[in-house]
Amino acid sequence: MKEYADRKNEKRMKIIETAYRLFQQKSVSSTAVDDVVKAAGIARGTFYLYFKDKSDLLEQIILFKSTEAMKLLLEEADMRFDDKNASLCDIAAGFIDMYIDFLAAHSDILAVVTKNISSCLKLLPAFYDKSIEAVYDRIINKFMENGCPAEKAHRTVYIVADLIGSVCSDAILCGKPFTVDEIRDDVKNAALSIVAGAVGEKEMKQ
Repeated sequence: MKEYADRKNEKRMKIIETAYRLFQQKSVSSTAVDDVVKAAGIARGTFYLYFKDKSDLLEQIILFKSTEAMKLLLEEADMRFDDKNASLCDIAAGFIDMYIDFLAAHSDILAVVTKNISSCLKLLPAFYDKSIEAVYDRIINKFMENGCPAEKAHRTVYIVADLIGSVCSDAILCGKPFTVDEIRDDVKNAALSIVAGAVGEKEMKQ
């Protein structure tokens, strides 16, 4: 039974990765289901065993790739900000800089997921990938240590991640209406203000 489930998931992931590459190369709008089927070497009927249509496929790609990106980001943050004495301000400011740098370095992912880079956080507190829960929980605990209730902490992390991902996506992909360098400080200060509000501080700037 497990072997069957593994094979089924392997085929699903093959379709996802194939479609992801095609979406990068040709764009989502220029890629048809038939293109994906042909490139993946599967029957058209097989595609519909896993996905309702191209929109469903894109949603699953966004979820998978946003989780993959957030996992890399949180793991790096955990390694760099593992000082138990570090303040929430230090952690938040460092994480925001890392997040913006990560997005700028992975424009290939943004080209497909665009402003949906934080999509995996919409599933909070149940992650699509359980391996990043421990890292995420440490961030939430840091908020709670500063007097922020858990539910509000979850909400704050999502809002901050979505704000940065959404605003920086346009800046990185189009350079319009501003470049990422032009908006970095403003985005960072806006995000820090949201964090400050969540823990009852008047200001939190670096």
